[in-house]
Amino acid sequence: MDYIVNLIKDISPPHKHKNYEIIIYTKGCGVFCSGKKDIEVSPGKIIIIPPGVVHQSSKLNACFERIYISGDFNHIFNLTSPAVIIDNANGEGLELAKMIYRNRFSNHEYIAALINAFMHFILDRIKMENEVFLAIKQITEEITDNFYNYDMDLCSLLKKSGYSEDYIRAQFKKITGKTPTEFLTETRISHACYLIDTYRNSISLNEISEQCGYTDYIYFSRRFKQVIGVSPRKYKDDGMGIESLEK
Repeated sequence: MDYIVNLIKDISPPHKHKNYEIIIYTKGCGVFCSGKKDIEVSPGKIIIIPPGVVHQSSKLNACFERIYISGDFNHIFNLTSPAVIIDNANGEGLELAKMIYRNRFSNHEYIAALINAFMHFILDRIKMENEVFLAIKQITEEITDNFYNYDMDLCSLLKKSGYSEDYIRAQFKKITGKTPTEFLTETRISHACYLIDTYRNSISLNEISEQCGYTDYIYFSRRFKQVIGVSPRKYKDDGMGIESLEK
């Protein structure tokens, strides 16, 4: 199998390839564009681009560098759009890519062995990220299903994932855009809005607070205002609906 390995330090115009292309960013910050979405890139980010997909990279600062590896990887990947993964904490993907670049003119067997190791590394990262995604999905489902429990222990819930608490907490933020506490709070307050909108004069705000997992109404009111922008009393008395607040 023939491979093309190169190091690029400048921006690239929109282009496409007949084979898969793998980019690992080594220096600086930039933006990867594929027509569907823009992805901010920095050292350690790896993008797998399928054949025929138009793409380009633009830089956000002067020191912008990435390594390209192109080849027939159809037996490894089955993608229709670019996939993004992140190097591990030890930077092993970046080191492998640099080794491939430094040895790009070595004998075919050696460069093929290095690229094969890089492909296995990428597949392991994809598998791991998929497993982490499923773990986050299970956590969000458990929070959504049990948000009314006032004694919900988020620390225990995160530990049940099988990952360290700090790691899964960071991954939760990365995937959902919120911390677990923020996700729980917004789930509870969203349900509080639903209850107020539906049973405006039938259920007291104290009862709604309790049904949303809060035993302290003052704390509930503070969190409600933090998320919605007004107190639950004002939200109820002014006849506000969540739809009107989103406009």
